[in-house]
Amino acid sequence: MKQRKWHKEIKAWADGVEIQERYIPDDDIWITLKEDDEPLWHCNDYEYRIKPQPKDPQYLYVWNVFNKIVLTQDKNSIVIDTWDPSVPPRCIGKIKIEVEDERPR
Repeated sequence: MKQRKWHKEIKAWADGVEIQERYIPDDDIWITLKEDDEPLWHCNDYEYRIKPQPKDPQYLYVWNVFNKIVLTQDKNSIVIDTWDPSVPPRCIGKIKIEVEDERPR
């Protein structure tokens, strides 16, 4: 038997997972449905998806290594060809990396 078009989304919605919808002819904005909202699964003007979960944030760590600024993605390891061991590297901050969500197709 052929699965319904929104099978995965309907099951997730029934299990209490947050679902988003957008009105296709009008805009690209995804709206999170409220608990008491009833999706219009049969209407071809709407598109549905399971609400994407945020990913763990990623950072670039900023180091002061022998008076030079070095960026790494791993806070615990720093690879420098030449640095003075008497002046250990010092993490002076971090920068949060933000990536825009890819638009679903």
